[in-house]
Amino acid sequence: MGAGRRGSWRAAGPLLLLLGAGATLPGVAASPKSTAGPSAAVPTYRIEATTSSGLGAMAAGGLNMMQLMMGGRPSLGGSRRQLDLWLHSPRVVSGPTAEHRIPANLGMGTALPLKSSVEEPGAERRPREKDVEIPEAKGRLLLYRGCAETAAAGQPEIISLQTLPEQRRRALEGLRSLASLPWARGGTGTTGRWPDGGDAPAVPLEGSLVGTHVVTSNYAPEIRFQVDSAHDFLAPVKLKSTAAEGAQRLSWQVIPTALGYQAMATGMGRQAGDIVMWTSSEAPWAESSVPGDLRAPEAARLVQRRVILAPERTSCSVSAQAMAAMQTAMLTFTAYGDTLMLGSPSGAAPWRLSLERRSTAILPLGPGMEMFNQGGGDGKEEAPKREGGFNLFKLF
Repeated sequence: MGAGRRGSWRAAGPLLLLLGAGATLPGVAASPKSTAGPSAAVPTYRIEATTSSGLGAMAAGGLNMMQLMMGGRPSLGGSRRQLDLWLHSPRVVSGPTAEHRIPANLGMGTALPLKSSVEEPGAERRPREKDVEIPEAKGRLLLYRGCAETAAAGQPEIISLQTLPEQRRRALEGLRSLASLPWARGGTGTTGRWPDGGDAPAVPLEGSLVGTHVVTSNYAPEIRFQVDSAHDFLAPVKLKSTAAEGAQRLSWQVIPTALGYQAMATGMGRQAGDIVMWTSSEAPWAESSVPGDLRAPEAARLVQRRVILAPERTSCSVSAQAMAAMQTAMLTFTAYGDTLMLGSPSGAAPWRLSLERRSTAILPLGPGMEMFNQGGGDGKEEAPKREGGFNLFKLF
């Protein structure tokens, strides 16, 4: 899984296992609506362009996480850019090869090789029950929402996690439903990916997607397309948090070309077994998911329904009640960009393309976490401190 749908699944996977397939969590993008998977007759190419800041940038950049764990105080003012490329065609060939020829201003050479392989008919990649370890759930899920410093009446919404037999069945159904995603299906066809799990060159911070792109392979038609400045990498999120009479005020700069924002904080509750979650969305939790392939018309509707914050918005607060209910929490902030969706020109061999864009920031919230504000810093890491400082092992 990559930085978008795939990364959000890693982040919220344990909670989805507890809640089951019927639950919809904010920050977890919906399954792709496209039918362009291995079983589809039309070759498809998907690009995910992600800008990461805060702890997300550190993880992507391979910075000294052990230093952070042991009490170091590295600056989180930097950011990283990441590309995930995925090509699929129902055609099967011997010795499949593919590459994505990129514009020079991306700063990564002339082409990115797509590691290609043939998927055997009937290949089974769905999770089996014996391969899935679902933790025992004994506590509650406390849900808060909205940007006010004081939680609205009726909060928190409380969901018991003790109905494990039914939740286990639903969770397994949810995992099996992941097989409907193009990157999770088995079947006949050929797939090419970049990066392929090995060491891949970093995307330069000044690199740009703007320009002419050409994807060539011996198992799909040539895919030639243009990326304009409106669909380039999103700018990094510069997120600040300040305490405000028990609440936590969040502030950020407007992200050019973003369609809207959403924030989610998760932490262990004060009572053993409890999990506390807060979202900036004012919509009910079951109605506050955001699709990975977000387009401008849908984003406008989500803003109107207060599922995501308007693109001109620059502040929000985690309520005092949510903060009081959590031990130290982890916050994920996402700026959503418009998805570029293209198809082959008339008369040419058919293909489909999507370019999904987002900018994310991850940072801890709570007492002593002020050092992780992203408003300044020179991007250099400080030497570890033997006493005090932040210790990642103490987050939960």
